[in-house]
Amino acid sequence: MTPPTVARQNSLPSEEMPQAPAYAQVVFNLPLKEAFTYGIPKEFQGQVRIGTRVRAPFGPRRITGTVVGLTDSFEEGFELKLIEDLPDGVPVISEELLALTRWVADYYNAGWGEVIKAALPGGLDEDHHEIFYLTGAGETALAQRSLPPNALKILLAIQNKTSLNKKQIQKALHKQFSAYTLAQLVKQGHLSSEVRIHKKSVAYTNDKKACLTLDNRTPEDIEKLLKRSPKQRELLDFLTGREVLISELARHIPGYSAPLRELKRKRLAQTFAVKQERASILETDPEWNPEAPQVFTDEQQTVFNPLVQSITASEHKTFLLHGVTGSGKTEVYMRAIQKALDAAKTAIMLVPEISLTPQTVNRFQRRFGSNVAILHSGLTDIERYLEWKKIREEQVSIVVGARSAVFAPFKNLGVLIIDEEHDTSYKQDSVPRYHARETAIARAQAAGAVVILGSATPSLESYRKATTGEYHYLTLTERIGDRLLPVIRIVDMRRERDEAKNYSIFSIPLKQAMIDRLEQREQIFLFLNRRGTANYVVCRKCGFVFDCLRCSVSLTFHGNSKTLRCHYCDFNAPMPKACTECGGEVIRFSGFGTQKLEEETRALFPKARIKRMDRDTMRTRASFENVYKEMRAGDIDILIGTQMITKGHHFPNVTLVGVVYADLSLHIPDFRSSERTFQLLTQVAGRAGRGKVPGTVIVQAHNPDHYVFDFVTRHDYNGFFAKEIGLREQLNYPPFTRLVALEIESETEPEGEHAVNHLQQVLSEPVRQAPGIELLGPSRAALYRINNRFRWHLILRSKDTERLQSLVAQCLANQQLRKLATGKIRITVDVDPMNLL
Repeated sequence: MTPPTVARQNSLPSEEMPQAPAYAQVVFNLPLKEAFTYGIPKEFQGQVRIGTRVRAPFGPRRITGTVVGLTDSFEEGFELKLIEDLPDGVPVISEELLALTRWVADYYNAGWGEVIKAALPGGLDEDHHEIFYLTGAGETALAQRSLPPNALKILLAIQNKTSLNKKQIQKALHKQFSAYTLAQLVKQGHLSSEVRIHKKSVAYTNDKKACLTLDNRTPEDIEKLLKRSPKQRELLDFLTGREVLISELARHIPGYSAPLRELKRKRLAQTFAVKQERASILETDPEWNPEAPQVFTDEQQTVFNPLVQSITASEHKTFLLHGVTGSGKTEVYMRAIQKALDAAKTAIMLVPEISLTPQTVNRFQRRFGSNVAILHSGLTDIERYLEWKKIREEQVSIVVGARSAVFAPFKNLGVLIIDEEHDTSYKQDSVPRYHARETAIARAQAAGAVVILGSATPSLESYRKATTGEYHYLTLTERIGDRLLPVIRIVDMRRERDEAKNYSIFSIPLKQAMIDRLEQREQIFLFLNRRGTANYVVCRKCGFVFDCLRCSVSLTFHGNSKTLRCHYCDFNAPMPKACTECGGEVIRFSGFGTQKLEEETRALFPKARIKRMDRDTMRTRASFENVYKEMRAGDIDILIGTQMITKGHHFPNVTLVGVVYADLSLHIPDFRSSERTFQLLTQVAGRAGRGKVPGTVIVQAHNPDHYVFDFVTRHDYNGFFAKEIGLREQLNYPPFTRLVALEIESETEPEGEHAVNHLQQVLSEPVRQAPGIELLGPSRAALYRINNRFRWHLILRSKDTERLQSLVAQCLANQQLRKLATGKIRITVDVDPMNLL
């Protein structure tokens, strides 16, 4: 992987910038690779710098873009438009991150502006204002006239009005306003600022404040206006020099309403709405003392030593930390982070979105206090913005976050950790379709930082790179405290039905184990894979699943044509009348969900305290926190859930895990289905037996003879890898090749079919001339129709990444395709796709 080229960091320009570039190259949040040249008006000369956001005309619109270059010339023959505004005044993205976003845009075939948009917090686009106040240092500088004239004019304008936002300052000073000077005054401590929100959000309380607006009134004027109004005088004295919540006024000055109304009428006071954060996402105890590190085992110390050496030496290396569940990987991560902090460096820790539980956040808070920022999709836009602002202003040195935290605006990055590196949520499923793991490695290469990829079940791609020496392999084979891995038992649901005549969701062994655990006052997890909505054809009698004859993936049933189809090699066959294995009836199977499981559990155990954790029930952060607290307090006996319960949890009293339907992820039409099933079952099994009592896992399956279950019961990752990697090599699938998926979406079938056939024709000739590249398809997507849009796939496959990328770029530059991909037709490129449904 070629790391992004990092532009040299230039020193901050002075307020007077002689011979400042006259033109700016700007990219927008659009699917375009080109940068557009704009003129820089005189009033913005010296303020427009690389990384600055600008507002500029684009066709009939006025949109916000990012400056990615400055130049003194532009191509003649085009009408030159001018930049109209600077929303921020200072760069919002560093040149280092601009280089990274350019690499992402090139590798994943996305617009550069689209990637920059993904790298910045949504809060930048919130309807909010930054309000500026004079500090003591500012008042001193104003009194002593110790700053340049432009800076003093800003301070004076704010002093006259108590507080102003940027637009108000700009209006007061007109052409003499400098956004750069304003930013410098804040940085130097002459001004303080706060963000005032003007958009409704459930994460904030809507409060009202009052403050004075004396408008240059002399004491004599004020005395004259308040001569016969003692209540108004009392209120004015109370408000002098501060903003006060209306609720606070009510407590201190009973009957404040009428006096305040009169002060407002006399233009001596004003009220305004302000939204207060309900609670910080990381509330640090003022008496916080750092939690002491846990004592390392010999294995932990062994894997930690090479990490320390590389972090201390600022030597870029990528380590794969392969540790069984409960082996203490998180402690290794935190020690590595501490080593980076000791070396005056910063750290980013990525975790899957689903793992960002209150437990994960609390653990980092206990160790590092307020030195941690949190970034994930559960935050509102403004919360993300405030966390991002803390990072950019170097108030924190650690970020814990989901996929997008890879773009955290840190300087001097020391270590970048990707926990559960195999998790598919690290691949974004919308434009830009980047993979956070690959992006993290590219960023670390450019920064000379260490990358730690951690997992109990590494992806086949990462493990193979470790076996070939591209990654440095570290392993933890034992649980902390000599705790045993759970005993895993596979239950054949065919026998339950045919021999025991048990048609319940629960097998007899699982039901009995649940009774025993409830009697012992131990806790239980029941897991049902949320991805079980995909249809597949299974024989009710023998459990045989109809797989593709050419690929190790299951066939998808297409109801309209009554055929079974493979979306990788285009194999298709008519729907069989009987099972080819036993001659039994063939049915179309569709799984049940966690809600039905909850109903059955409550009926079977009416006295048990039961909670369900899925996207339907966990809509807010408070929902997660409440379940976490109840589990820790022992107030939940049985927790039912989807993948939310498989990661990021450490509950020592959970001694039984029941996997209700293990086949659901095994037979989706994807060549990674076996790998994902092994990972999922191993991860959920790892929730059991983390305390003093050994754990038990009961896995219910309709096809228990599949090789995945054998490796799962033995906790044998190496054996699974050897089996699966052999199949991948035979079938020419990743990690032995790279894939690029081209998805065509259309509002109508005829137009979509025309587009996909045209795309195939455009690709066919270059593919024939490019040895080593295969073109698979076109074929209809497994989920053929989504939101009334019809979908087709074309797959390009090759061992030569550069040649594959070049072919895709050549295809996308085709003018006929560009004209085609407008309006009702959309063509999407997905490099290294993780989901082809």
